[in-house]
Amino acid sequence: MIIKVKAFARFGEVLGKELDLELDSRSDIDGMLSVLCASRDAYDLIFDESGRIREYVNILKRGRHIQSLDGIRTALEDGDEIAIFPPVAGG
Repeated sequence: MIIKVKAFARFGEVLGKELDLELDSRSDIDGMLSVLCASRDAYDLIFDESGRIREYVNILKRGRHIQSLDGIRTALEDGDEIAIFPPVAGG
């Protein structure tokens, strides 16, 4: 399957702003992040020392935060759009 990943701010600088990833049909967010981080040496940007996604990393699947889905185990489907970005602050 192919999914589109859009990364913003620092994540876009490291991972690439927009890319298509080809993944196994049974992939989830965890598997996608492993592919992204391994091929772009970005593991420390996304994950903390214990292997958990850092608190400041926001990941959305089709506009919904993965925390409101199945977290890192959220299943992916062909054509999904994933957004990865830091906290948003305004003033």
